[in-house]
Amino acid sequence: MLSTTAAIPVETLPERTGRWAREWVEWAKVPLLPAGTRVGRVYDIVGPRNLFGEDSLFINLGYWRDNPASLDEASRDLARLVAREANLGPADIQLDVGFGYGDQDFLWAREFGPKQIIGMNIATEQIEIATRRAAELGLSDRIRFEYGSAVDLPRPDASCTKVTALESAFHFPSRAKFFAEAHRVLEPGGKLVTADITARPNPVTDLALSTQDLPGRTPDRDVMDLHRYRKALLATGFTDVTVYSIRRDVYEPLARYLGKRLRDPDMRRVNPLLRATFSRPGLLAWGPWADYIIATATKA
Repeated sequence: MLSTTAAIPVETLPERTGRWAREWVEWAKVPLLPAGTRVGRVYDIVGPRNLFGEDSLFINLGYWRDNPASLDEASRDLARLVAREANLGPADIQLDVGFGYGDQDFLWAREFGPKQIIGMNIATEQIEIATRRAAELGLSDRIRFEYGSAVDLPRPDASCTKVTALESAFHFPSRAKFFAEAHRVLEPGGKLVTADITARPNPVTDLALSTQDLPGRTPDRDVMDLHRYRKALLATGFTDVTVYSIRRDVYEPLARYLGKRLRDPDMRRVNPLLRATFSRPGLLAWGPWADYIIATATKA
């Protein structure tokens, strides 16, 4: 197993508070950056020090249906769910858009054995770290990580059999443009699979979404619930579209887990703003408004 959180150097209290202050300053600058670079910069600022895992560098909320013991294992279960939905196997050339630090790709390479995985990201530090970790695992011949935007994928037409986006598409400048790019780079019969955070269907969000269709207003197709997600995939030209919610197996069990995890001594390194956002009270405040969906779609 790769050294992950254990490899993070111990900080003194002054060093830690100084780092938090620098992170807050850098986060404050993010809105001033060009739109296409903001998300990548946010994740470069976050870095491995601010993750909640115990033995991995996964950056997702996890899939908790089978009662995993840790966020690391729940994150692995989410990666496995995406791979199963994609029917990922040895014949596949997979494009993984928004790969984090590469953990999902390492798991897919070991457990599902695709022929090749190309990771695409705009966070330069993540590319560097994931590339180094792939080399340490002896996977550089099967996995490579590259810089590229989800809405302008630097890949030829019909060059992949699978496209995946594991808890990353909600960050993309435009889901609609990403869907179109995924459709372009997939060969006929190829599949797109996303694990994505969207608006939860309820009277409040339904009212907000309905304003997108008012006369004279340009709809924001990225403000989506489960139903609009499906329509957007169909409008792109995908067939066999399936979109379903797994929110019951994400937010509440994650909140229970983090209620304990954030009391562990090593979590003192995590920026207080992130701790508050993902604390049990924080998750219970924003979680009810969010859905968590799995979407699959096929290029005819």
